[in-house]
Amino acid sequence: MLKFVSATVLLTGMSSALFAMSADDLQRAEGLYQANCAVCHSASRGGYVGPALNKDRLVQSEAALRGTIMTGIPDTLMPPFHSRMSDGDIRLVSAFIKTQAVGDPQWSMQQVRDSLEVLVDESKLPSRPTYKIDSVYDLMAVMARGRYGKGTGKDNAKTVFLNGKTNEVVGEIATPMAPHILDFSPVDPRWGWLKSDDGYVYKIDLYSLKITRKIKTGLTGPGIALSNDGKWLAASSFVPNQVVIMKADTLEPVKHLKLEGTDPDGKFIPSAGGPVIGSRINNKFALTLRQAGQIWIVDPDREGMPVTKLEKVGRMLHDTFLTPDGRYSMVASYGDNKIVAIDLKEDKVARDIPAGCQPHVGSGAVTPIGGRMLAFGTNIGQCDKGDVVTVWDTKDFSVVKNIQVAGPTESPAAHPDAPYVAVDIVSKDKKASQIQLIDKQSLEVVKTLDAGGHAFFPEYTRDGKYLYVSAGYYGGRIRVYDSKTLQLVAEHKMESPAGIFSRARTQWISVGLPPTRKH
Repeated sequence: MLKFVSATVLLTGMSSALFAMSADDLQRAEGLYQANCAVCHSASRGGYVGPALNKDRLVQSEAALRGTIMTGIPDTLMPPFHSRMSDGDIRLVSAFIKTQAVGDPQWSMQQVRDSLEVLVDESKLPSRPTYKIDSVYDLMAVMARGRYGKGTGKDNAKTVFLNGKTNEVVGEIATPMAPHILDFSPVDPRWGWLKSDDGYVYKIDLYSLKITRKIKTGLTGPGIALSNDGKWLAASSFVPNQVVIMKADTLEPVKHLKLEGTDPDGKFIPSAGGPVIGSRINNKFALTLRQAGQIWIVDPDREGMPVTKLEKVGRMLHDTFLTPDGRYSMVASYGDNKIVAIDLKEDKVARDIPAGCQPHVGSGAVTPIGGRMLAFGTNIGQCDKGDVVTVWDTKDFSVVKNIQVAGPTESPAAHPDAPYVAVDIVSKDKKASQIQLIDKQSLEVVKTLDAGGHAFFPEYTRDGKYLYVSAGYYGGRIRVYDSKTLQLVAEHKMESPAGIFSRARTQWISVGLPPTRKH
C-alpha cells in the first residue's frame, strides 16, 4: 500500500471553499495519477515525454489544470479524460498534482511475492469448455474498461469473451480496475494471462472463464508476455520502473529487474517498462525501456537469467510485435519516426525502418500479399509526412508504401483470409468513429466504416470471417462486421470497450501457422 506522511492536506481551488484531502483521498489520487498519467509524465511527476506535473513546476491554477485534463491538448499525445474519469476524480487528480512534490512510488519484490493469491483449485477445473464453442481458439476477448480509472470496485470493468463464430457473449471476468491486455499460452489452449491497469496479473482458465491465481507485479503498466515453451511469464511496469519474471503456471516470482540506463542523449535515467514480447524461436524475452530507448533481451533458461542490453535503439520506444517467423521483434520508436527490427536470434538491432509520424503499431498486422509477407504500421502523430500507414516487407525490411489515410491511426488488423487491412482513425474530431479499410491488392483505402463512438482496436476472428471493432468511450459497444461485405452483423453494449484479443491471433501473426489449423 502507498503511505503518506500526513493524514490531511488542505487544498485550494476546489469549489469556493477549502477542500480537505484525507489520506485515503491522497492514496486514491496517487493511484489515479499512476494509472492515467505516469506513462507520459513519469511515476514521480518529474516529466518524461510530457512535462513535469508537480507543485514545484506548475504555475497555472488548479481549475485550468482540471480543464486541460478534461479536454486534452490538440495535436499532441494528451487525450481528453472527461469520458474516462468522473468529474470528482479529475478534481482529485488536479488538486493532487498542484499540491504534491515529486514522488518515488515503489513496489518491492517482497511485496510482489506477498500479493500472490490462489483462488481456485486447478485440479478441479473442467476438462473442456463449460460454454458453447467448438474450440477455445475461436474466443474473442474484449477489454471493457469500465468507468476508466475510478478503481472503486463499481467500475463495471471486465473482460468479455465472445464466440468468434456465432458472435455471442459466452462469459466475462470482472476486475476492480480496467483490464488492459491478454496474452495466451503458446502450448496449452486453456490458459490465458490478463493484466489490468493497477499492475495485477491474473491467470485465466479459458475452459471455465475463471481467475485461478493473481499477483500484483507493480502499481501500473500493461506489459506482459509468455515464453515460447509457456513456462515463463514476464510483466513490466510503468510504475515503478521494473520487470518481474514469474513461473507461468504458479505465478511465483523468480526474477526482478530495475529498468534504468543511458538514453540516446547520454543521460542515465529510470525508464518505464514498455511492452514485453516473447520470442518464438527460443525462450527469450525482449523488454522495452521506453524513455531510455533500450531493448533488454533476457534468457530465462540460463542460470541467473542474464540480460543483453541493446542501447540507443530509438527515442521513446512503444509497441512491438513479432514477424511471422518469430525471429524479429518490430519496435515502434516515437521520437525518431521509425520501426526497429530486433533480431531475437542474434540479440542485435537488424534494421531501422523509416515510418510515418510517431509510429504506434498496436498488436501488429502482417499478412501475405503477392508472395511477400507485408507488415502494416500505424502512426498516431501528425507531421509533414501527413497521415499515413507504413507498409514494409518483413523479409528484407524494405518500405513498400506509405498509404494515405484520413487521420492518425493507432491499431491495425489483418488476416490471410480477409480482403482488407483495417486501421482505426483516432483523431479528436468526428473522424474518430472511422475504421478505414485498405485493399490488399491496390494498397489503397477503398472503404470507410463509421462505427460510431470513438472507434478503435479492430481485430479479426479466427477464420477471418468477421471484423470486431470497439466503438469505445463514447459509443459504449462492440460492433461486429462481415469482413467481406462490411455489413454490421452483431453488436453488444459494454462500458468503454477497448483492446480486442483473438485467441487464434498467434496462428497467423506470431507463429506463422495456417489460421485454419485444427485444435
